[in-house]
Amino acid sequence: MTSTSTVTLADGPYTARLLAPGHHPAQGDATGGDAPELIWDDNRWLRFTARTDLHETHCLQVLEGERPVALATLLLTRRPGGLLFYDAPRLAGTASPMAEPELLDPAEREHWDRLTAALPADRAGHYPSLALATFGNHHGVSHARGRSPQQRRAVMAALPALVRQAATQLGCSSAALLYVGEPEADAVDTAADRVGYRAALLGADAVHELTADSWEQYVAGLSSRRRRGLRKEVAEYERGGFRTVATGGPAALDDTVIDLQVAHREKYGLPGGLDRVRRDFDALREEIGESCVVLGAVREGRMLGFALYLRAGDALFLRTVGFAPEAAGCYLALTYHETSRWALENGIRRIHYGLATYEAKFQRGCRLQPRWGWFAFQEPGAEAYREVLDLQSRSIERRLERVGAPAPPLTSRTSPSSPMPYGAAR
Repeated sequence: MTSTSTVTLADGPYTARLLAPGHHPAQGDATGGDAPELIWDDNRWLRFTARTDLHETHCLQVLEGERPVALATLLLTRRPGGLLFYDAPRLAGTASPMAEPELLDPAEREHWDRLTAALPADRAGHYPSLALATFGNHHGVSHARGRSPQQRRAVMAALPALVRQAATQLGCSSAALLYVGEPEADAVDTAADRVGYRAALLGADAVHELTADSWEQYVAGLSSRRRRGLRKEVAEYERGGFRTVATGGPAALDDTVIDLQVAHREKYGLPGGLDRVRRDFDALREEIGESCVVLGAVREGRMLGFALYLRAGDALFLRTVGFAPEAAGCYLALTYHETSRWALENGIRRIHYGLATYEAKFQRGCRLQPRWGWFAFQEPGAEAYREVLDLQSRSIERRLERVGAPAPPLTSRTSPSSPMPYGAAR
């Protein structure tokens, strides 16, 4: 199936082709070549996401005239049970790293409890659901080479209306654009508010910029407090008998890593099990294995913990971690300090750690870059979802304020507005 929808902006019309499930055109000139390299823009990553059995993936190809100017990944969730971070109906009102109701004041918390108790547990009336996003907590939009920042923002501003049209064509009852940051967020927010979405702060991507030329220079450049913390955590790691072993390429995703990942998912109640994890890692190995880097915490010849990264140019992107019970206490040393040491020795200048655990990341030198989402729900119940999203956003705003990295507010979060229900005409 191929369909076309059009939205007209001030600087001219954009046409979007909604491609059949699993059809991902060769990026050609629709790639993020001029921006810092992001693994989430890589066409190999799109092929990996297409192999999930929890979502149906589509590509939205955006054209200006006859020229493709962007590719966007759409994740269609047909029924409850998809991956939480990309399942818009479940994201709204589910206490998780993207909703921390304990940070609300008593009256707000009471309202949160009342609203969430009234929402159907399975959110069944809001499926199928369509989200613009890609795994890795990124919006997954790649732009054509040579596009200016202003042109990129214009395309991003076209996407809220295009996604709504795509959702209608696919028979979806809800839609969302997820994990958009600056400099695009303000442009998306204005356009999304105009066509009936509700904005919510979802969190922040933690990015560690490495400006030193060596590990010794890096350590010497830290504040005395951070230097003491680093030396303490590394010393405990080494006293525990651990050393770090790096493995790259497809062979890095072996049975040991798979078993540790299964145990990790079981510990934190994540969807998994051996069969699912093996399918996930097989797809990673086959589609993007050459970019995999596994840093393992090894003791007496046994890997007891790992951090899996994907490398793109001079950047690492944390994909997942896993630790055996015997490796308790290894997480901080391996994921931050040992990773920074390996990165500096191997030409890496930037490490993306993703969302959540903000205090630990901020204290270890990460810059927190806010990530926003916009949601549109149909009646009945749309107003309850909007109120829940307001409270959810407020809780994450407070989390980042407490960490010391407040998120600049979006216009729609600071001015009175009454977004229309999903599907209503304007």
